[in-house]
Amino acid sequence: MSGNDSHTKGSYDRHSEHEAQMVEQGQLPSCYTMPNSVDAWRHRRMHNLLLPLIRETPNATWLTIGDGNYASDAYFLCQEGADVIASSLTVASLQTAKELGYVSRIASVNAEMIEYPDDSFDFVLCKESYHHFPRPAIAYYEMLRVAREAVILIEPYEGNGRVLSWMKVLIKRFIRGTKNIEQFEHTGNFIYRISQRETEKMLTALNYCNLAIRRFNDCYLSWASTKNRPRSWGFCVTFAGVAFQDILCNLGLLDHGLAAIISFKRPLKQEIRKGLKDVGFKVIDLPRNPYL
Repeated sequence: MSGNDSHTKGSYDRHSEHEAQMVEQGQLPSCYTMPNSVDAWRHRRMHNLLLPLIRETPNATWLTIGDGNYASDAYFLCQEGADVIASSLTVASLQTAKELGYVSRIASVNAEMIEYPDDSFDFVLCKESYHHFPRPAIAYYEMLRVAREAVILIEPYEGNGRVLSWMKVLIKRFIRGTKNIEQFEHTGNFIYRISQRETEKMLTALNYCNLAIRRFNDCYLSWASTKNRPRSWGFCVTFAGVAFQDILCNLGLLDHGLAAIISFKRPLKQEIRKGLKDVGFKVIDLPRNPYL
């Protein structure tokens, strides 16, 4: 086994062990156990970015990738009436979600080798899992292959290295006493942040049509995550944390922490374009190859 193959297998094994441990510990996500909590609100505001696609294409089919947190992404789509299959590297937690009635269809899917034919689903969603993959570019092309309309990534975002972004990195290194803490997880995986420019180049090389991006910030405070919203102190502090980061980003002092990037394979319909712009997306028309 080559060094690269060994690293990839090790990453798969760690993810499989993590999902098995979650099931053993019964760690159901807040969208099921505490739907009014701050943590559930944090994830709901990310999921809400999908609403323009859901509302304008009510008959679309969806596949979630890396949905190992008890199919919480697919659960949101189901609540909105979407036709969805929840998938992750293993079905350890997905089976529990299915037995509890949160989702109806599940599958074991390796994002780097998706065993579905081309154009099997209208949309493929990968939320906060892409940055864990050992070879994310391979997974991205696989998701594009099985998607008919678009691939949606909601992930940590690679910014331009603003002044306060570097300060944040230095503070984290000082507190945790570890170098390169912003690049690697404690499980050993490299944190692969998505990039607007790199995504544009990959789509343009394939002669695809459009890209939509919505940058945003989040604020996770462990002590506040279980508090109720909207009147709890925990919610107020979390909301203020997001708002403060937004102000710094608007001033050009800080990079956004997260982004939703939608890679469209077909020309974007005007109603979807408008819906995305209404919730803050920037829609980019990619250059077309004049030789094709």
